[in-house]
Amino acid sequence: MQVSELLEYVPESISLILEPTQNKGALYLGNITSLFKSTQKYQIKAAISICEDLDLKEVQLEQHLRIVLNDLDNSNIKQYFDQTNQFIQSNLNKGNLLVHCMAGVSRSAAIVIAYLMWSQKMTFQNALIYVTKKREQVYPNKGFRQQLIQYEEELKTVK
Repeated sequence: MQVSELLEYVPESISLILEPTQNKGALYLGNITSLFKSTQKYQIKAAISICEDLDLKEVQLEQHLRIVLNDLDNSNIKQYFDQTNQFIQSNLNKGNLLVHCMAGVSRSAAIVIAYLMWSQKMTFQNALIYVTKKREQVYPNKGFRQQLIQYEEELKTVK
């Protein structure tokens, strides 16, 4: 399916996860359509796209991190947590940021949960509950949840 077809059939879905502050932008979590239809409305300056290999060349943002990863239990999402945490942290200092995948349910949610665990010192369970309250359809796949639990253990040893 082409991006243009997706935009026709997949309604925009975006959720505010972290409110903007005086010195930081807002963090949003959304689906593929939000990347194309929400960036101007929500003044998105940067994005993380974590999905299949799609042609996203027409997206014009100051910073755009693209990660090709399938939403499968055995996909290694944890390998990207350091990179995505740093990307989110540095770009929130410059403005609003969107993390999205195809549906805004599993891959992008795992990235946002990992960021909250790292930046806010939340446990996996607390970060999952927090993000789910902001976006009720959030449901990282079983493999991603296991990797987030492993990541929580790793973060405990880094203090």
